[in-house]
Amino acid sequence: MSSIGAALLDSLRSVERPGDFCVGGVRQIFMPTLDVDGVGRIAFPILPVQAERLIAIAEAAPYGRGAETVVGRDVRRTFQIDAGKVRIGGGHWQETLTGLVAEACRGLGVEGSVAAEFYKLLVYDVGSFFVDHRDTEKVSGMFATMVLVLPSSHRGGGLIIRHL
Repeated sequence: MSSIGAALLDSLRSVERPGDFCVGGVRQIFMPTLDVDGVGRIAFPILPVQAERLIAIAEAAPYGRGAETVVGRDVRRTFQIDAGKVRIGGGHWQETLTGLVAEACRGLGVEGSVAAEFYKLLVYDVGSFFVDHRDTEKVSGMFATMVLVLPSSHRGGGLIIRHL
């Protein structure tokens, strides 16, 4: 390695960062209510018949390829429902979400005012997947993606997060 490369690595090793690149875990929470236009109130764990109804009103989820947004079932096989058709609520939901956002901010080393914006409801059924990818900024100021997995009966599957 060149001396400039070694110096750069030494410099990068000395950087003290306030947080990590991801935060995760399992939390006990008060379950929110979830209502979806065309389906109604969703039960937890999600019933197979409701999963079928969700897929029936959903569309194939696209992904970004450079400046393009495309649908390719060999890269991403899952379904999405626009946030405008979904209502999340319940007596404790706002307090729960505020706590989750604060916990994520602490873990990421983020200070200041942060708001979570619901972007879409994803439905993964048998055989669904999304190949390795990097999330892109959806709105100005976006710095992270929060994934909430709601109770459902399932086998297999896994969410793997790596720093690229």
